Amino acid sequence: MSSDTDDHDPSASRSLDSVLSGLRFAMIATADAQGQWRARPLAVAGQEGGRLSFLVGVDADWVEALETSGSPTTVTFSDPGKNTYVALQGSARTVDDRARIAALWNAGAGAYFEGQDDPRVRVLDVEVSYGEYWDSPSGRLGSVLQLASAALGKPVGEQGDVVV
Repeated sequence: MSSDTDDHDPSASRSLDSVLSGLRFAMIATADAQGQWRARPLAVAGQEGGRLSFLVGVDADWVEALETSGSPTTVTFSDPGKNTYVALQGSARTVDDRARIAALWNAGAGAYFEGQDDPRVRVLDVEVSYGEYWDSPSGRLGSVLQLASAALGKPVGEQGDVVV
């Protein structure tokens, strides 16, 4: 896997659905009031087209900043066991939509809230505008291939843009 993003093949693009297949946990980063980027892990509650949805608590200070308008956001996923990495950019905002909260509700959310009717629950929507992915062979053979290809200066795997 090459770390030099300038060498990627722009024709190697994959859909958002494809690159997120099997990935459930993301790191969501937003800027605080001082412009400092802060990240936190969240589980994806739903995806529709280029919109990723998460269930969050409105009482978290970082969520309050997203209540009124969209905010630049990065969303990253990784599965080191499969050598799969995804980095997305977009805009995030929260909505208080009880029907969507009910539709997105899952057992994991129950660990953080008093149920789907908890007034603190909000939907965090991230509208993805751009993304990149990195994939390479996994397992022992994949590691051997990566080491050998690195010694030859030829990346193994695939890197490209995410089509939203």
